[in-house]
Amino acid sequence: MVARNEERAIGPSLDSLTVAIRQAERQLPIRIDPLVVLDECSDGTREEVERRGVAWIASTGGKVAGQRRGVRAGPFQLFSDADIAVSPPTLAALCRVMLDEPEVHVAFPGRRPLEPKRRTPLARALYLYNRERGYSSQRTWFNGKLFAIRRWSIPERSEILDRSRRLAPSRFYDYAAGMRIDDIYLSRQVVLRHGVAALRETDVGCARFRAPETWLGMYRYYRRMRMELERLDQLFPETRDVHRQFGTRRPDRLAAAPAVERAYFALFGAALLTCRAVYRIERAYYERLSSTPCDPWPPIPETKTL
Repeated sequence: MVARNEERAIGPSLDSLTVAIRQAERQLPIRIDPLVVLDECSDGTREEVERRGVAWIASTGGKVAGQRRGVRAGPFQLFSDADIAVSPPTLAALCRVMLDEPEVHVAFPGRRPLEPKRRTPLARALYLYNRERGYSSQRTWFNGKLFAIRRWSIPERSEILDRSRRLAPSRFYDYAAGMRIDDIYLSRQVVLRHGVAALRETDVGCARFRAPETWLGMYRYYRRMRMELERLDQLFPETRDVHRQFGTRRPDRLAAAPAVERAYFALFGAALLTCRAVYRIERAYYERLSSTPCDPWPPIPETKTL
């Protein structure tokens, strides 16, 4: 687990993981040794970790650097964000797949959003969108909030720098920066090398998380995803076509949803259109007008709590 200023969420997250670890170790011939990597924390995150007797080490340089520092020997690795709560059978289900099915390279649980704290129409719309997975799209790439992986490998900054030299400089994408997140890159690489079947969502267990509840939070979440997708398209063009293999369509369930949910989905769609428009404007500003680089990772405060 890599944590940066997660004092409002990491306690309940570790508590839920501890219960899940005990259940997995009772059911399977496996030992799970939890470790928290503190990524330049300036709040009470370390105290919350120490209060629960969990081992920790310090790191600098962001989430991927922290993950690299925390990797240890074993048949597979388990990675968790510090702002999720897992159900008790979740880790047992992940480990069972990794132990019994060698063709699976990444296993991950389903995700369920927590009920929104804000009582606004947009907060409800974002909750329903995340709960229903858009009502029609079933994605096969995993989300990096919690997953098991056989061989975790992310390019070092030096490799990114070599690739970035072939591209035109950009104040928006900052191609020379190291990897910021791992799940999009790992999804593409796993499918490229082993096929879609190497990604497995378990039927048992889930990870609970808090979705963005404001337009600003929604935009920052959207911006991170789009920026990293477009950045990876340029840095690793060999993975572009693989990305199109992700996802299978379920029957469209929106038409059968209650009228109130359809109304909320329409609100979500309108908010998404504004996110796309603002993203294009911001990208054009940094590429054509700004003399300073873009901050790629502004915080989303409402998601850092359980």
